[in-house]
Amino acid sequence: MDRFLGASYLNIRSLYFKMIGIIFLILCLFSCNNGIEEKLINVNNGSVQPSGITVNYPGNGTIFPPEMPAPEFSWESSASSQAKYHIFASTDKSGTIFSQIVDSLNWRPDSVVWESIKTSSNHEKIFFTIIGERKGILKKLPSGRINFSFSHDSVGAPVFFRAVPLPFSYAVQNVHEIEWYLGHINDLKPKRILDNIPVCANCHSFSKDGSQFAMDIDYANDKGSYIISHVEDSIKLTYEKIITWSDYKREDKESTFGLLSQISPDGKYVISTIKDRSIFVPVDNLEYSQLFFPIKGILAVYDRETKNIYELPGANIKSLVQSNPSWSPDGKEIIFTSTARYYSAALENSKSIVIETADAAEFLSKVKDFKFDLYRLDFNDGAGGIATPVQGASKNNVSNYFARYSPDGKWIIFCQAENYMLLQPDSKLYIMPVEGGVPRLMNCNTNNMNSWHSWSPNGKWVVFSSKKNGPYTQLYLT
Repeated sequence: MDRFLGASYLNIRSLYFKMIGIIFLILCLFSCNNGIEEKLINVNNGSVQPSGITVNYPGNGTIFPPEMPAPEFSWESSASSQAKYHIFASTDKSGTIFSQIVDSLNWRPDSVVWESIKTSSNHEKIFFTIIGERKGILKKLPSGRINFSFSHDSVGAPVFFRAVPLPFSYAVQNVHEIEWYLGHINDLKPKRILDNIPVCANCHSFSKDGSQFAMDIDYANDKGSYIISHVEDSIKLTYEKIITWSDYKREDKESTFGLLSQISPDGKYVISTIKDRSIFVPVDNLEYSQLFFPIKGILAVYDRETKNIYELPGANIKSLVQSNPSWSPDGKEIIFTSTARYYSAALENSKSIVIETADAAEFLSKVKDFKFDLYRLDFNDGAGGIATPVQGASKNNVSNYFARYSPDGKWIIFCQAENYMLLQPDSKLYIMPVEGGVPRLMNCNTNNMNSWHSWSPNGKWVVFSSKKNGPYTQLYLT
């Protein structure tokens, strides 16, 4: 009887502790859910500042084009690696429009959810809030918050771009691996349209209506070769479409590489750098594996009707380097980069486009400055004129380059860096009126190289390249 009573007592005691445990678990879950809901309310109304979670992408204030597919949201957290995260999308008018629990530091909404968020927001700001689950009652809930929105304006055009292997020294020896792509913003995967080309092909441009295409191409071991073609479903890169900038005054025996050429908006002309020489040297650094900028050159025009090449007055001064031309949308003027020419006997006598490291030592060591200014020049149907420095983008103790006109001709976006041109880690995008003024640093800039930008034809968007996420450039929209 005593043994029976003792066993009953132990069973009742065990049951008692199990009940206490269940009640405690329920209270914990209730407390956790209440804590998350309370935290969400406080973060959304501003009474508590989010902390402990940093949203890496999208950036705060990001504006997406309406046709943008769902991006991957990513964040860093002070919570443990096993933590779960409550994510919320909300607007001021509608409150919470979507919520989900995830167990990783990233999340990509499926297309149905993304479209629902887009529709529900009605172009209002969408607040994306993340709250991490706590481990234990007294643990503080980490949180993070950004806002984003959808523009009314579509990009309205595909993007044409080149994919290049790194480092530069490898790409030079394996040009057949360079690929060209064309894709609309809503394409999950752009179409590869050119690959396995046996020669180097690089700077490309289109006429304003997209009917003409032009590109640097090193045909027949001639660095001055250039191809111009009508845009068709299938474009054949054939001999009769190729010109060479080297034809201009061959008797001078000066090398021409035809750097940074641009076809005119109407497709009738092409402007290029000729009689040029560049600092073009490999660097043992995967992220920035070359140093490349012109140190000598004048601008020349190719007239597609007469098939003549001639110097452009106002941009043909031999004591200067003039390069990197860009057409105004009406074709009446250009903006280009210029500075005093750099003289080097070793480079003058070299016929190779890629130079020896020793010949670029003072630039590689950053002992010598080389800063470019922007100049405007009337085209005058090829007659040129007097080049004038662009106020705010010249004589400012930095290097100014790669200017691009807006489609309405009112604005330019250009790069500024401490020195040199092209692929500079500190390169930032600036915008200002085309006539000059005070440049405005653009909000889209990342912390690692911003360049190679281009306006959408409707003038609403700019695509640019950045190394924000590592050595390989990625394309961004703003």
